[in-house]
Amino acid sequence: MTGFYVINKPTGTNSTKVVSKIKHITKEKCGHLGTLDPLASGVLPVAVGKATKLFDYFLNKDKKYYAIGLFGAETDTLDSDGKIIKRQNIKIEKSQIDAVLPQFVHKIKQIPPLYSAIKVDGKRAYDIAREGKEAAIESREVEIFNLSVEQKDTNLFAFNIHCSSGTYVRTLISDIAKSVGTVATTVCIIRESSGPFTLDMSNTIEEVENGNAKLYAIDEIIDLDKKFVDNITAKRLLSGQTLITNYESGDMLVYSDNKLLGIAQTTNRHTKLKINMWEEDK
Repeated sequence: MTGFYVINKPTGTNSTKVVSKIKHITKEKCGHLGTLDPLASGVLPVAVGKATKLFDYFLNKDKKYYAIGLFGAETDTLDSDGKIIKRQNIKIEKSQIDAVLPQFVHKIKQIPPLYSAIKVDGKRAYDIAREGKEAAIESREVEIFNLSVEQKDTNLFAFNIHCSSGTYVRTLISDIAKSVGTVATTVCIIRESSGPFTLDMSNTIEEVENGNAKLYAIDEIIDLDKKFVDNITAKRLLSGQTLITNYESGDMLVYSDNKLLGIAQTTNRHTKLKINMWEEDK
């Protein structure tokens, strides 16, 4: 069993628990392709079987989020799971936020939240925070490609965010609030897409359990040229040999007898199997 489930993760559970459930159901090796906070819901791609070898293909894929921020209040976690540490008697207008959004639509520096899965000296930042200590979290560069806002209620604003991998939505909304002279807490995050995986492709964990979820094949997700080789060539590639070919340089999906061998890479007409995805018939 090899492929990808696109799980619509519910709020209140973490990504690791979702993967554990899928692993229990499928009896296969599984791994998620980008964590979601317990508060967040939406797209959580889970690789199954040999698809777990493809993690690197999804490391730097764009993400899209719908998130709601409450302005004028701040928690220690920057989301509704935390305790309120600051309140301000202030009314923020949409026009104020509209005025500052352009300064965030480019490459920016972010400091991830103290309550996050970032590792500091080998420990998760949230574990350090729960011990009552301060973690020295370094800033990181992320990119915001598109950002818009709509007002839902007094001091309650919804954001549509298209961003690079590694962006913390909680930090972004907090930084936007600081730009208009206040604080904010993120009360809702929905991941609408992660690379090629979108919300309309998703299934619930219950649908996976019931056998009603779609397992996406590798070539449905990874958009690479396809090459078909004979059995002799297939055996040579699977044995680790580098072959002289007339293929253009780059990565490609290689098949034999309509079965996926894996991902090959060609450099200056030298072709080698980069990731072996071959599965023998059982």
